[in-house]
Amino acid sequence: MKKILLTLAACVLAASFYTETAEAAKLSVEQVKLSPPDADAYIYSEKNDLSDVKTSDISADLGGKALDVEAIESSGHSNGGTFYAFLLDVSGSIPQASLDAAVSSISDIADDMTDADRLAVITFGDKVNVISDGSRSASSTVRKLKGLKADDKTTAFYTAMDSLIKVTENAGDKRTVAVVVSDGVDDTDAGMTEDELTDTLKQSGVAVYALQVGNVTASQTDHLKKFISVSGGEVYRFSEQNAKKTIKSLTGHLGEVYRVHLTGGTAPEKDTSLRLQIKGFDPVTWTVKKETWKKADKEETSAKKEAPEQKTEKKERIVQTNFSSEKRAVVTAIAVVVIVTAIVVVILLSLHNKKVKEAFYKENGLDAKEIEEINKKIKQKRRRH
Repeated sequence: MKKILLTLAACVLAASFYTETAEAAKLSVEQVKLSPPDADAYIYSEKNDLSDVKTSDISADLGGKALDVEAIESSGHSNGGTFYAFLLDVSGSIPQASLDAAVSSISDIADDMTDADRLAVITFGDKVNVISDGSRSASSTVRKLKGLKADDKTTAFYTAMDSLIKVTENAGDKRTVAVVVSDGVDDTDAGMTEDELTDTLKQSGVAVYALQVGNVTASQTDHLKKFISVSGGEVYRFSEQNAKKTIKSLTGHLGEVYRVHLTGGTAPEKDTSLRLQIKGFDPVTWTVKKETWKKADKEETSAKKEAPEQKTEKKERIVQTNFSSEKRAVVTAIAVVVIVTAIVVVILLSLHNKKVKEAFYKENGLDAKEIEEINKKIKQKRRRH
């Protein structure tokens, strides 16, 4: 009997070990960035360190066609930079203290950003307001957030999410991280269904994380998690009390995401799947819409066509700037010469007049004392007039 119990215990332990191993071998795809014929897949493993994974450990295919694995690196070490896009709920259901804490957190993240990073911020409530689309400096964007009030009457969540996805198109080839600060409730007519927005989110390839604030129900939290999980992101509970801890968890998660660079892809004729297999992990897939790939292909071609023109325009601006600088220098020099010449002429005329007067006085037999008296009278007369 004792032997049987030991055997059962060993089986339970083995099963437990197997379960933990299986769970530890799971990967998730945060987002996929397309730039034909290249593709970047951002992957994450909650329980495993990916730092030792080599390109030889990875295989990938798009619709069954094998792709070349060029590199795997921590996204935090990528030179391309990160495009941060924040969506702030300013409706009355959001505690003002939580909104203030969120603004403070954005400021802290902006302080740690590199020159290659960009910051976009959108607020929403009764309407959607794009504070910055990522084109302005992070410091000036943060300044515009000072004094934000959570006092709008409604929450246009769906419309704001749609705007967020459109703004992230400015990220180019940068890794995109979108963070929504909201209770996740929409109480307006957004002009689209949740299914339509979910489909748009899937096609965007943007990883969206949510900082859920306010007094919400369990069903509202589950609903937000289900929606956010579509993008590969996560939901964090957020308040002024746990702000620093939550942001640390979020940034820590983002730092553990790895970028797998793939090449050799071509636009599929229909919706297909990108399949990624890493040795020791379960395979993961990501649905690639044919419209998304073709759109990326079109943007890439357009960028290549515009590059020479932009280079020429830049060169022309430099020439014009240099010419303007030279022109200003010449005008300034001429002005200085004219002023100095005028001063010299005035001095010479004054000396000449003085000598003429002295010669006239001497010819008429006046001594120095009499000349001095005459000059005093002349000055007094000038003062009276």
